[in-house]
Amino acid sequence: MGIEKTEQLLNKFDYKFEKKNNKIIVKSDYAQRIIIDFSDPEKVKITDRLVGWNFLTGLIEMSIKNATLYNFIGAIIMTFLFVYMDLEYSGLNLVFFFLAFIIWVLSLDNILPSQSGKPETDFNKLG
Repeated sequence: MGIEKTEQLLNKFDYKFEKKNNKIIVKSDYAQRIIIDFSDPEKVKITDRLVGWNFLTGLIEMSIKNATLYNFIGAIIMTFLFVYMDLEYSGLNLVFFFLAFIIWVLSLDNILPSQSGKPETDFNKLG
């Protein structure tokens, strides 16, 4: 599929995007960007980025996959930290903070681009 046809489909489904050289950058909700690179005529490369202030990484720019992985690693570190602090200082009850953080990490599956309110589109079936 060529860059012109992709632009037509994005316009048809009312996506916000910008074209830079041989790339189309689709702007999604929650500071997400999908980059469609047409530089190689043999294949189209599609990547994602979280940019600006976003709910997963703050101001750090990275892919959604890496953000989910870092949040999971953070949850494991926080688990050990909360367990240590709970055992060391029995007066503190940090279980609620821990549960809130775990719910945050587990709910990331519900906030990915396919859930951003736009219909999922199989571009190959559109011909």
